Amino acid sequence: MTITIDTYQPGDEERMKQIAVRAFSRFTRYALDFMLPPEKVKELFYDEAAEYARRAQQGEEGFAVFAARRSRLLVGYIVLRIDKDRSEHFGMKWGEITSLAVDPDYHHQGIGSALISRAMQWFTQQGCDYADVLTDQNNIAAIRAYEAAGFRVIYSALTLSQKLSD
Repeated sequence: MTITIDTYQPGDEERMKQIAVRAFSRFTRYALDFMLPPEKVKELFYDEAAEYARRAQQGEEGFAVFAARRSRLLVGYIVLRIDKDRSEHFGMKWGEITSLAVDPDYHHQGIGSALISRAMQWFTQQGCDYADVLTDQNNIAAIRAYEAAGFRVIYSALTLSQKLSD
């Protein structure tokens, strides 16, 4: 079956929340930090997806959500924005991939790559001179997909944390 990429549609929010929890519960620092309550981590992913949906529904300028569908079922999404502060600071229009999520049941089918390709088209249409993305260092599939699209690793960091109370 073919994958179609289109814009966010009203009604996509619930499926986006499901995908976010399933996709991000595997690799993100919040999901891997066993000191954090799992229900709060899940709530964070739900809330992020809901916020992206809200912003897309409002038609926020310099913001876009594209959806990957297989037989009309939402199987992944990508969230894009124009970073106005960095655009102004560096004197070039700066695009950012804010989030990319693919339902794990649909991994290794080129969906992430198709969404990244659509993102690059959108950035070009917006007149962007530069684009970047932040991903977790253990999300090797995402890193490979971004590198295949022309991104390069320029910086890596560690997050250290400590629980201070019980």
